[in-house]
Amino acid sequence: MSVPAFTNLTDLAAERLGGKALLCSDDFFAEKENLLKPGRGIFIPDKYTDRGKWMDGWESRRKRTPGHDWCIVQLATSGKIYGVDIDTNHFLGNHPPHASIDACNVQSSSGINFEQVQWKEILFKSLLEPGSQNLYEILDHNIYTHLRLNIYPMAV
Repeated sequence: MSVPAFTNLTDLAAERLGGKALLCSDDFFAEKENLLKPGRGIFIPDKYTDRGKWMDGWESRRKRTPGHDWCIVQLATSGKIYGVDIDTNHFLGNHPPHASIDACNVQSSSGINFEQVQWKEILFKSLLEPGSQNLYEILDHNIYTHLRLNIYPMAV
């Protein structure tokens, strides 16, 4: 399998460059900030927290009511999104089966109500494979400052 060209571009969401996970619907099992760490997630067999098994990724309690979980990420700098990697490394059986991404361009996130922001879907609801780098090319090349990762539970 060939690696998409966008994987060689700067990761605008990278924590080391200033990307920030601002808000999420739920991060009970594993913190939203893990989304922006460098490299692929790691697995430590005997590591636990007061909430259960430690995971190197964002893990919500997964909705069992209507709706889905989401996380808003402020990019390190505004820019064009050419592709995304929704990595489910070490999430085997507990990964969200689908995800989508919305984007917006706002001048400052200070005091902003993200429910009133005009979001644009840049990745439609897409299948996620467990334990994988789920690489998706983004065709919308407008300039954005924030992304909203939406994860969808299994249908009940």
